[in-house]
This record gives sequence, structure tokens and C-alpha cells, in this order.
Amino acid sequence: MLADEFFLVAWDTTGSGRPRLHGHGVALGLAGALIGELVMDNRVAVRGAQLHPVDRRQVGEPVSDRVITDMLASPQHTDVRTWLAYLAQRSVDDVSGRLLNAGFMRKETPKLLKNRQSRYFSDDFGRAVWPATRLRMALVRGQPMTPFDMALAALVDACGITDTVVDDPAERRTARRYLTTVLAAMPPALSDLAKHLGAAVGDAVLTYRT
Repeated sequence: MLADEFFLVAWDTTGSGRPRLHGHGVALGLAGALIGELVMDNRVAVRGAQLHPVDRRQVGEPVSDRVITDMLASPQHTDVRTWLAYLAQRSVDDVSGRLLNAGFMRKETPKLLKNRQSRYFSDDFGRAVWPATRLRMALVRGQPMTPFDMALAALVDACGITDTVVDDPAERRTARRYLTTVLAAMPPALSDLAKHLGAAVGDAVLTYRT
């Protein structure tokens, strides 16, 4: 799922076990990916700054169903940034929990310092690095991208971690040029979502640095 793959790009599950972006930025990115899952499944519509559920049926997956239920219970809240902020409060736990329940990751919680972030590790190296590897190859080689990978690339870029994916500085200019083409071809709903996610992450970065 989109949020699962974003987690694997944004979190170093094969090395340090820590996020590759500050914690709130990752949480916002995961929130955007959870909304993106519903947009791609035609359950939620995003138009400009507004978000509306368009299908009241349950998805059949606990995390997505909880998101839909919350949206249906609060029809007065339609601002994308509001939902990003709300979902970010639990997105790391929700998405990591999905991966943990699937047996894909293990969690290490600090025993002494309660405020320190948990670390997550995957023992399946190939699967863990595949989302970032797939994006890097497509961007550097200018390969056609599926709608799923276009959405993942847009969310990764909105969170400012494209250069983490394309880790060779010599390849970044080519990758950035092709990414611009990819983003221009995005469906409007996902493009609007990525735009507001980028703004939210930008604000979070300023707060984090100050």
C-alpha cells in the first residue's frame, strides 16, 4: 500500500532504524500517503484545498477504514491541511503497526528515555529497499511510471527526500528533470494533495529548526 511504501522510503529500516526526515515530517508524509490511498481507491476526492469522502463503504483494511470513519464523522472538516495534521498524530503508529502485523518489521523501543523515538528494522533487505530503488531507477532512467509510483514520487518530493532516494549527486539533475515531467502529468487530486503536503512539511521544518 502507498503509506507502507512511503514508510520504507522515509525510514531507514535496514540500517539505523531511524527516520530519514524529522519525525513530524515523516508523520505528515504518512498522513498524506494514507489520504492518497483513499484518493487512488476513489473513496476520497481532493479538489484544491478541500477534501470530501465520495464513497461511504468500508475499505476492508483497518487503518484505511478508521480514516474513512473519521472523515464521515466530521463532515464539517474539509480542509486538506486539517486532515494532514490530524492524521499525522497517529500515522507513524498506524502504518508501522500495519507493517509489524504483517510480520515485515520489528520494533525496538528505548527502555530508559521515554521521549526517544522507537526504531524499526526489517530483516527482508530486498523488500525494504525496493520502493526507493524502484523510484531511483525510474527517475534516473526516465522510465514510465505507474500511477502508484507517480503518487509515491510526488509524496517523497513533497517531503523533501528525493535527494535521499537519488543518493548519487551526479544523477540528481537528470532525475529532477524527469520528476518535473512526472509531476506535471499527475492527476489533479494527487497533485493538489502533494502541494498541500509540501506546504505542511515546509512549515514543520521551520518549526523544527527554530
